Amino acid sequence: MVAAAAAAGIVSSNAQVYSVNAVGYVNKTIPKGGFALVSNPLKAATNTIAALFGGQVPNSTQIFVYDTTAKTFKFTAYDTDFGWDPQAVADLQVLPGGGVFVKNNSTADAVVTFVGEVPQGTLTTSLIAGLQIVSSQVPQAGTVEALGYVADGGDQIYQWNLAGQKYDFFQYDADFKSWDPTLKTLDVGDAFFLSKTKAGTWTRTFSVNQ
Repeated sequence: MVAAAAAAGIVSSNAQVYSVNAVGYVNKTIPKGGFALVSNPLKAATNTIAALFGGQVPNSTQIFVYDTTAKTFKFTAYDTDFGWDPQAVADLQVLPGGGVFVKNNSTADAVVTFVGEVPQGTLTTSLIAGLQIVSSQVPQAGTVEALGYVADGGDQIYQWNLAGQKYDFFQYDADFKSWDPTLKTLDVGDAFFLSKTKAGTWTRTFSVNQ
């Protein structure tokens, strides 16, 4: 769920120049005993794992960050009494355009509420050649194509199937200019694994007034 409210701030005395900031919230459910691959869909005041998830997730929740250099996961676990361990991983930032795996080890679904500013303007996510976790910087639902991602031939997407607790796989065919199989919709706040054949960017210009 997404909710947003626009607040206009006048930045010149004659009111000829102004800015509009849209703030809101997004709720994401982490299923009991399961994983979710989630993004940070809004720009919060502090965008660390500890700030985004602390106090919202159940005891023993684990959060996994993919290290594109080491090609492995770093993880931190949350203890409702003692906080995060290791703290160094919990201090890593998760910005719009990225994402993390969250494992809910409890027996009840957990809801994480992200609160912050809707990214606007020309939004660019840098992409490496190889595997990475990415997401749309614009908090909208849609396929990656509908959300402005322009693929190169051979690009692969591993989209987490929340209900089935498995990956759905898609590959881009440059000759046919299409994905095989047909892309599925990403919900607001979903992230996914992207394996790129070459480095590039995911760029989109967005305004809440569109």
